[in-house]
Amino acid sequence: MRLWRLAFALPAPLPPALVERLEEMGEALALFVHDEDPATLEPRALRVELWVREPLDPDRWRRELVDTLASFDLPLETLACTPVEERDWVDHATRLRGPVRAGRFFIHGPDERQPMPPGTIPLELEAGLAFGSGEHESTRGCLLALDWLAHRILPARVLDLGTGSGILALAAAHLWPKARVLALDHDPLAVAVARANIRRHGLATHIEVRRGVGIRNPHVRRQRPFDLILANLFAEPLMAMARDVAHSLAPGGRLVLAGLLARQAESVLTAFRRAGLRPLHRVDLGVWPTLVLRRPRNRPHRRRPPALPGL
Repeated sequence: MRLWRLAFALPAPLPPALVERLEEMGEALALFVHDEDPATLEPRALRVELWVREPLDPDRWRRELVDTLASFDLPLETLACTPVEERDWVDHATRLRGPVRAGRFFIHGPDERQPMPPGTIPLELEAGLAFGSGEHESTRGCLLALDWLAHRILPARVLDLGTGSGILALAAAHLWPKARVLALDHDPLAVAVARANIRRHGLATHIEVRRGVGIRNPHVRRQRPFDLILANLFAEPLMAMARDVAHSLAPGGRLVLAGLLARQAESVLTAFRRAGLRPLHRVDLGVWPTLVLRRPRNRPHRRRPPALPGL
């Protein structure tokens, strides 16, 4: 049965209960920033797209949406109903994206194999199934940070928190072939996608993909400390796990943080400074910074010399 897209605009933010109700009404729900405050970059209005199956009755849907929104004191000003073209959306997204370059990394889809530019590291990924195609600034920032670290460290153990498609775990394995990489994600789909991408690269013996949540996961506790931790998440969970992440780093270990906005960077840095880490490097791509930090090496305790008599 054919899908239809019902599109309308609402002021931001949306009440969580309304989002849940809209999700229940159709097959899928998508929210996009329709208007934002130029000073804070916070969304002021959202474009809501509700996907439903035919047969489509626009009048019935309008009445149902008006009633639903009215219970949240929100109006329905305009409603656009358009058919959704039937196609292989994963393949379409891959072709539409095209290859992505981030430092020496060259990210491409399975159908975009071509002679690689000299000195590049190819990463072949399927688009659209899990986060991490190289397009988003937070992912590209992490890849650029890894490229910067390539000749500065030689990690033996690497942790990729929230691996998504596995792109950062793959990048680390290519840069440091002797390293053991643990890739972790709570989403079973992401775990399946990451494992498939890693098998495609022939790196299944170098990268272990596990399903798990957070830095206190048993897989992390069993393998820590790590010489390098990659965390492309969000500002709030990053700050909440700052001490646990620092504790999971080996002395002299590096940490790559991303997924935060520029206005959140100082708060995130403060949390990790309090946990004992020190900033080393920063990559800024638009409003998305990537931070590289270091855990200082343990210094031997120096005893004070005994005081001389009479002093």
